[in-house]
Amino acid sequence: MPKYEGTTLEAAINAGLMALNLTKNEANIEILQQPTAGFFGLFKQPARVLVTPRPGDQAAKPQPAKRDSDPTKQPAHQPRPDRFERNFAVVKELGQYLQNVLHEMDINATLEVEMPNSKHVYINCETDKEGLLIGKHGRTINALQQLCEFYLTNHGVNYVEVSLDTANYRERREQILTDLARKTARNVQSTGQPVHLDAMPAFERKQIHMALEDFDGLITYSVGNEPNREVVIASK
Repeated sequence: MPKYEGTTLEAAINAGLMALNLTKNEANIEILQQPTAGFFGLFKQPARVLVTPRPGDQAAKPQPAKRDSDPTKQPAHQPRPDRFERNFAVVKELGQYLQNVLHEMDINATLEVEMPNSKHVYINCETDKEGLLIGKHGRTINALQQLCEFYLTNHGVNYVEVSLDTANYRERREQILTDLARKTARNVQSTGQPVHLDAMPAFERKQIHMALEDFDGLITYSVGNEPNREVVIASK
């Protein structure tokens, strides 16, 4: 059955009428899905309708063929861009999306977006509201970083890690975590008692594990469920 989509209900209906060369009086229109705005424009759903000719009316009339009078126009079938180029195009759209989100948060920022390979995206924000962007214990910048990854996944770019940074926060945070891990490890070696660190996102837990790889007699592992999963440092 012919189904048509649009950003609004009217746009979806018009798309169906144009495709079938019908007027509203000649068509049966069934609304399958109302459009939704989603969250910050993410996970939004288009309007979707079913359009069919009314029984007894003239069947859908074929559209007259359009002649292309411009000899310089590119042919309809062009080679599809490779996956990296397509993903990079989505990453550029992500930059504009994030800019809009920051604007809604009253944060004026200049973004530098890089995609050095197919697995990583780096976004640096220059702003005079670094504290607001980072948030308490990095919760705001981590949430925005996760939102960026959701955006990419929702637009078909999967298994790509996003690193969102401002004022060299990520490097400073990694050093803080490394110092915390080593100090805690020495306490565990001294007392023999395991220590549970505060809950942190997966990429920070990975930094803790890596910082203690060379500590003899210790193991690190994670317990709990996201977003409250935490690292445990214990004696073997």
